[in-house]
Amino acid sequence: MSQWAQALGALGALVMGVFGGANWRFPFLERHRIFGLGCGFLTWVAAEFGVPRADRPPWYEPVGAAAMLLAGAAGLHRGHQWHRRGHDSGDDGPQHAAEGAANLRLYFKRDTTATLDAAVDAFRLAIRDTVGSGPHLRHHADLVKALRIRYERLRNRADLDDAVRVGRGARSLRGPKAHRALLLTELSTALRLRHEHTGASADLVQARACGRSALALLHDRHLYFPLCSSRLSAVLLSSYEHSGDPRDLDAALARMRRGIGSAAERGYTRKADEIRLCYLLTVRGRTAGDPHDLTEAVAQGRRTLERLAPADPLYPSCLHHLSVALRASHDLPAAGTDEPPARPRAAHRTYRIRSSDPPLEEAEAFARQALLRVADDVPEGARYHLNHALVLYGLHRAEPTADRLERALRAARAAARHSTAEVPTRVRAGLVLSDIAAGEGLHAEAVTAYEDVIGLLPRLASHELNRADQEQQIVRWPGIARAAATSALEAHQPARAAVLLEHGRGVLLARTLALRTDLGALCTAHPRLADELEDVRGQLTAPLPAPDTGGGHLTGRVPGSAARGPELLRQTRREQEERWEQLLERIHEQPGFEDFARPPTAARLRAQSTRGPMIYLNVTGRRSDAIAVTPDGIRSVPLDTTPEEVEAQARELHGCFAPGAVADVRAQDPAYRVLGWMWDTLVAPALDAALPRQAPGGPLPHVWWVPTGPLAALPLHAAGHHREGGPALIDRAVSSYTPTAHALMAARARPGPRAGQDSRLVVAVPAPPGAPPLRSAAREAEFVRGRAPGATTLLADTQAVRERVLEELPRHAWAHFACHAVPDPKTPSHSRLLLHDHARTPLTVGDISALDLRGSRLAYLSACETAVAGPRYRDEAIHLASAFQLAGFPHVISTLWQLPDRAAYVLAQEMYQALETHPAAGEGVAAAVHAVTRRARHEMFPRLPGVWAALVHVGP
Repeated sequence: MSQWAQALGALGALVMGVFGGANWRFPFLERHRIFGLGCGFLTWVAAEFGVPRADRPPWYEPVGAAAMLLAGAAGLHRGHQWHRRGHDSGDDGPQHAAEGAANLRLYFKRDTTATLDAAVDAFRLAIRDTVGSGPHLRHHADLVKALRIRYERLRNRADLDDAVRVGRGARSLRGPKAHRALLLTELSTALRLRHEHTGASADLVQARACGRSALALLHDRHLYFPLCSSRLSAVLLSSYEHSGDPRDLDAALARMRRGIGSAAERGYTRKADEIRLCYLLTVRGRTAGDPHDLTEAVAQGRRTLERLAPADPLYPSCLHHLSVALRASHDLPAAGTDEPPARPRAAHRTYRIRSSDPPLEEAEAFARQALLRVADDVPEGARYHLNHALVLYGLHRAEPTADRLERALRAARAAARHSTAEVPTRVRAGLVLSDIAAGEGLHAEAVTAYEDVIGLLPRLASHELNRADQEQQIVRWPGIARAAATSALEAHQPARAAVLLEHGRGVLLARTLALRTDLGALCTAHPRLADELEDVRGQLTAPLPAPDTGGGHLTGRVPGSAARGPELLRQTRREQEERWEQLLERIHEQPGFEDFARPPTAARLRAQSTRGPMIYLNVTGRRSDAIAVTPDGIRSVPLDTTPEEVEAQARELHGCFAPGAVADVRAQDPAYRVLGWMWDTLVAPALDAALPRQAPGGPLPHVWWVPTGPLAALPLHAAGHHREGGPALIDRAVSSYTPTAHALMAARARPGPRAGQDSRLVVAVPAPPGAPPLRSAAREAEFVRGRAPGATTLLADTQAVRERVLEELPRHAWAHFACHAVPDPKTPSHSRLLLHDHARTPLTVGDISALDLRGSRLAYLSACETAVAGPRYRDEAIHLASAFQLAGFPHVISTLWQLPDRAAYVLAQEMYQALETHPAAGEGVAAAVHAVTRRARHEMFPRLPGVWAALVHVGP
């Protein structure tokens, strides 16, 4: 009996020593330290009564004393640490962490946001109570997770920013590799979600790096490997959605399969990963047209659904993704068939319907059940409604019924107007709603849906993003304004169509113009509001840090923020953007300021046509039209063409005007045919609607062209039957271009040059590094300087550098550039003029757009392709010509394609001579460009339309 008592006493001493001396490397022992110490001490004391003092071995009491000494010393050390940190007690960290984990489990069971708040608070306390110890890192990961989950439920952006801040701040903490991997993967997830919320590409890059770093810390059989692998798969999917690179989608699938396999090797399954695998297979099968992927997706969804209980929180998600997979597999066989569609397909339709059969009926049942199991305010509910709308409309198209159509419309409306859904989801839903309505002839509802979508577009490109990210966000769904105008025309509302083309195109341009609205009248009537608005404007127009600097070097400076990091700058921009909107609401409530900084209404469009009509040219797959805006009203005329035909004609024309062919007379034959087609198909019908017949010999009227989509690549001013001596626009009217009527209004409203200011800046780069020489550039610059009536600054060769040009531009009313230009079709804000230092510090569209050059007069861009935007950005009109106009030059002379060096010099000579006859005020610049073009056609380059038609005038 005494031997058992001795063993029991030794065990008690061992328990006291283990629990008393344990640290953060043993989370279980640290979490239950007090309980373990109590059990060990009681066991040792009880054993003492069972062992007579005479029978106790010599080691017995020293062992007990050593255990109590170790526990006491560890307690004193821990107490000293906590006293030094200013906390009352140090053993509450594990308890708070356990409370946080319990609250998260409770949230997933009951979906109560109060438990989420409690979890976040508990993890914050756990972090506070474990400073300097191992669990500190793990509790940071738990807090990032809780904040991320709360964001996913409530879509409160502050939670996401807080999660990123906490995760980044904890990366330097010490801790086990497993805890570090958890932190990195949670940080990666938070960064991915923020990218999906805002579109910031830097967040996606960092999310990818964090996800890979997390996996690098773990071996394939580690407990956390499946989780980290799944999270990296989600980041790779976001990369695919951002870039469109199918390799990212393949990598996402491979990573997900590896995570599922790792879990299977350990004998368990992660249902969320299996649902995600179903979705990934659906995405790849639908985009690649692979029926095998879709078959596997359906099978995977069914297997997972069978293993889930209806009360499981993942059950609605599984129902939804299985429904999507069934719908995609049902629609796929129609791809590639020769059967014509039942109705003309709209530009945004994302589904094809064959006939009603059991898979589609089953998809509808699953979609309906998923909706019944989610609360109305759950953000994911918008996607569930959207899928349900698509399935219902598919069934309706196969077997039309009024009930199915109304249910489909109702589901699409619910998705488009969901209160907590993200903006991209609402945009997609709004496009589906407009598509369904247009397909069923409900044009009024389609127009209303498009108006809602266009109202959301500015929110896609927040001011907190750098310019390149804003551009990427705004063209995610190209052609929205054109499709909206088409629906308005089908509803016999041409004025509404023109307004939609104004509001839905040039979104970034319009926002910048709004920021630069003249505050004179507001200062007089409401000086306090004007001061507040000016303050916010200063914050919003200052550049963000360059994306590749990490925040260490600022390309611009927000007032009062010299030492701020990039995160704080982004937060400041977001707050100021909200403040700007609030101030505009207050201003719009003031009498006489209802339209302040707003895009033009139909009445304001008509007011801008008093000097000459504005003609919008719009082409879509459903119909094509010219919309003429005159003081008498807004009317439309149909055009007999399609987007495919316009693209084909533009390709043929630009093939004739390509370098090496533009000066070849024999290569110009197809160009004459295209110019004649432009007259017959586009220009003549538009002029008939916009202009009355002019008396012979009278002054030519002035027309402003607003081409949309692929039409923006055509030289409309050169349309006509030139070789046959037939009708031509150049003989009928003076032509100018404007990206939008809003830009035209802003150019007309700008003040003229300051009194006596007629100085000119001339920039010439005859030998740019890494580019072909321009032998005539130096002579062109000397000629321009010689014709200048006032002071002239010439920057040539090594003097023509970015910093010097930016310094001189505000000092001159005229600017002339004789150099190369390089458009960037993928990131138009990076389009640039090739100055001497272009390889190191290029002068880009973004640089020029950020300038405030009010009081300037004319920018002559004797450089190649300065009025050209990439195919995706044509409706945004982001190019060098619009950048100079946005900066403050009301008049810009630019080019649509590359000109031979010698021809550019000759045209510049003629242009400045014409400008002396037609002063650069009012419509004189347009008249000068028109006169030079006519002379070049008749006398200088009569057989080279690629030369005489290259110059265009942008402005009033």
